[in-house]
Amino acid sequence: MKLFVKEVVNSIKHIGAIAPSSKYLANNIIRHMDFKESQIILEFGSGNGAITKQILKQMPSSSRLISLEINDPFLKHCKNKFRVYDNFEIYNHSAIDFDLLLKELEIDKVDYLISSLPLAILPKADLDILFKKIPKYLINNGSFVQYQYSLNKYKFLKSVFSSVKLDFTPINLPPAFIYKCS
Repeated sequence: MKLFVKEVVNSIKHIGAIAPSSKYLANNIIRHMDFKESQIILEFGSGNGAITKQILKQMPSSSRLISLEINDPFLKHCKNKFRVYDNFEIYNHSAIDFDLLLKELEIDKVDYLISSLPLAILPKADLDILFKKIPKYLINNGSFVQYQYSLNKYKFLKSVFSSVKLDFTPINLPPAFIYKCS
């Protein structure tokens, strides 16, 4: 918690949250995932690892979790915290250029893309670039799962994906909406 508070004060523009994700939010997010063997899961913004931890607990060892985090203290924290998982990789890499990293890793598609990005404060140009790419990198029945503290991007996500399902986690600070998009 101490690390999170320090980083919020230093980087509120990139973090977009006032508290770490609760275990209730993390559990609700993974409820929207159907874990199977040999999946590739991409995570935008691992933060302090609350959601990362739940994904790693649930996914089979044959699957692979690739996390992107631009905040150096969070990156180091997660790299250390999850070092025992052979199927976890974390990169200091911007989500906007995730496609370049996937090419470098020789990955064509992912099964799930889990996002903690603060969409509400991202510039529209960045959103447009990002969401032109995301659907192209999901397998046919893959899903993009995003949480937000408001419904202000619901209409936008409906314009990108053919299916957008909503869920709500009241036990989080602040309460959070989960979008499951496919």
